[in-house]
Amino acid sequence: MKIGIIISTNDSETIWNAFRFANLCLDRMDEVQIFLNSKAVHYEDADSEKFNIKELVKTFVLSEGKLLACGKCLGFRGLEGNEFCRKGSQKDLYEMVATSDKVLCF
Repeated sequence: MKIGIIISTNDSETIWNAFRFANLCLDRMDEVQIFLNSKAVHYEDADSEKFNIKELVKTFVLSEGKLLACGKCLGFRGLEGNEFCRKGSQKDLYEMVATSDKVLCF
């Protein structure tokens, strides 16, 4: 199954749960793509001892998950893509939604 996940918050626990779920889906052999929108592009700042987001992101990408962040949202915040999360566009978001069997929003 193809699963698309949209994350639009910078709430640590929400991001943590979204990536935990995404990694579970990859373990079940699903194809998963995450698109970070709005405040979620600050996902690295949400990392903490309690919510190990950076480690979950690394696991996600190294397990064939695809991670994109809204390029405009990054730009508004003076951010760039990085080795795990590349800059995406509304076209990428559209493609993810149009080709996914299921789309979840966090």
